[in-house]
Amino acid sequence: MKSAVVDFETYYAPDYTLSKMTTEAYVRDARFETILCGFRIGRAPAYWVPGPEVGAEITRLKLENYAVIAHHAHFDGLILSHHYDTVPGYWIDTLSMARAVYGSKIKKSLKALSELEGIGQKGTEVELAFGKRFRDFSKRDLASYGAYCCNDCDLEYELAKILSKHFQRSELDLIDSTIRLFTEPILQLNRPLLEQYAIDLRIRKASLLMEANVQLADIMSNDKFAESLRFLGIDPPMKISPTTGKPTYAFAKTDPAMQELAEHEDETVQALIAARLNARSTINESRTQRLLAMEKNGSACVYLNYYGAGQTGRASGGDMLNWQNFARGGKIRESVLAPPGHELVVGDSSNIESRLEDWLAGQDDQVEAYRIFDRGEGPDIYCVMAQKIYGRVISKEADPKERFVGKTAKLGLGYGTGAAKFAVTTKLPLKDAQNIVNIYRNSYKRVVALWNRCDEALGLVAKGIVGRNVDFRGIITTVEGGLLLPNGLVIKYTDLKWNARVVTKKGKVIDYEGWSYFDGRSRQNIYGAKVVENIVQALARIVVLTQTLMVPRRLVLSVHDEGVWCVPLWEVLQTAYEVNWALRQPLPWCPDLPLNCEVGSHRSYGKAKP
Repeated sequence: MKSAVVDFETYYAPDYTLSKMTTEAYVRDARFETILCGFRIGRAPAYWVPGPEVGAEITRLKLENYAVIAHHAHFDGLILSHHYDTVPGYWIDTLSMARAVYGSKIKKSLKALSELEGIGQKGTEVELAFGKRFRDFSKRDLASYGAYCCNDCDLEYELAKILSKHFQRSELDLIDSTIRLFTEPILQLNRPLLEQYAIDLRIRKASLLMEANVQLADIMSNDKFAESLRFLGIDPPMKISPTTGKPTYAFAKTDPAMQELAEHEDETVQALIAARLNARSTINESRTQRLLAMEKNGSACVYLNYYGAGQTGRASGGDMLNWQNFARGGKIRESVLAPPGHELVVGDSSNIESRLEDWLAGQDDQVEAYRIFDRGEGPDIYCVMAQKIYGRVISKEADPKERFVGKTAKLGLGYGTGAAKFAVTTKLPLKDAQNIVNIYRNSYKRVVALWNRCDEALGLVAKGIVGRNVDFRGIITTVEGGLLLPNGLVIKYTDLKWNARVVTKKGKVIDYEGWSYFDGRSRQNIYGAKVVENIVQALARIVVLTQTLMVPRRLVLSVHDEGVWCVPLWEVLQTAYEVNWALRQPLPWCPDLPLNCEVGSHRSYGKAKP
């Protein structure tokens, strides 16, 4: 397929800019105007077309026959589809590619990447276009702006050539699929349901704060806020102060623990956290308002970052809305609809991380337990774990509490969770939690051995030793600066060091023992069990997303371990069969990995889950 670079330059102003608006809202706003557009067809010189003539040029080119290159294809792609009713044959997004190649914390603007790769300098003429409509440009200024845009097209073309060397075709297909979730929207939103939910949330928040027995003025005190959390059954999150080196409350907006609590399933906790952070709304309120605003513009544009998580590559939310974290059973999921005459088919891969970890470690007895369950001849793996803990037969129906403990143990202890954290999660006494940790580690000795192999792999990476197998199967190998995955991409542990010295923002020097790496912004601790978690989640991403490409239907949403397809009513049963088949297919590098899934369908996303 021939390649074409497409780069739009559009009107922007103080009250109408991407720095203050979502990409979706900006592109679909009534104030939108194309000033000009740059094109580069293959190796031919780039050229530009003035705004009023762009539509005719797009029609002439027939971009449906091209692989279109863009830097931030969500933006250029939504312009093409929404304003010019054009869908390219394939998307090559250099921003998405850069996320995988350079990591999530490195600057990935076209300017920064062009300088990093030494392919040229990005101009500054865009700054002179601020607040100017097409009619406001002189011929000279428009020509200068056009030359600036052509230079961008050349930079994007060269950057695409450099980055494409890192990608297998399946990953490029995933980028294309991810861009289309946003640029070719299909999903609809139930406005009445969302409006009522917004009202209910505001009323509920006020009553929840009363139920939590707190006042806004009080919770700004660390001690009173901590007490309010304890009242709700939440242990206040702690961290080591970079200033004093002593334990202190982790109550800052940037603290991961507070971010997790902001999305807690208990809305009382959500309300309390929102009040503490001086937020006007809970996260569910914010999401609801953004969805209502989007619904006014048309179908729902699903913005996902193709390679969002730094080490695992899992997709992340973007455009001020995280579709990955809509709560199951909640009103927001329920409000997401297929168009009339269609249904959403949802396929969810069953305990994919647990299966991958046991298989990768060579924990053959547990791998066989998955096969037995898949044949309908034994309990699920969480009951298997619970049986080890309680020393008796556990069933999902008769022993929900025991199975919950088994599930929590299977999901958490495999990544090295200690007794203290496990006790908090399960609300068990520390002595009982420690006993369960011991049971897990004695039962899953091959998993523990994999932690140790990964510890050794960190040492190899630090020494620059490449080509060594990390797992006994040889799926993961060491490369310069990280670990090579079977899709050709790398889990990066840049500047890996032992006993790193850190200088805090306030100038205090802290030494700590252990491995750490630089993620582009700060040093992060890393250890064997955490490496296993990174590897397993990265492999789970590869398996599930590659499987979604096997389904010959329109993917409209991808959420962690599930895919969502939108099809006409008469194709629901056939699509469900195709999804059920695809999500059970191992990939060439894991031919004996047992896989299973659940498939359901409904017009409402929230009701389609099996």
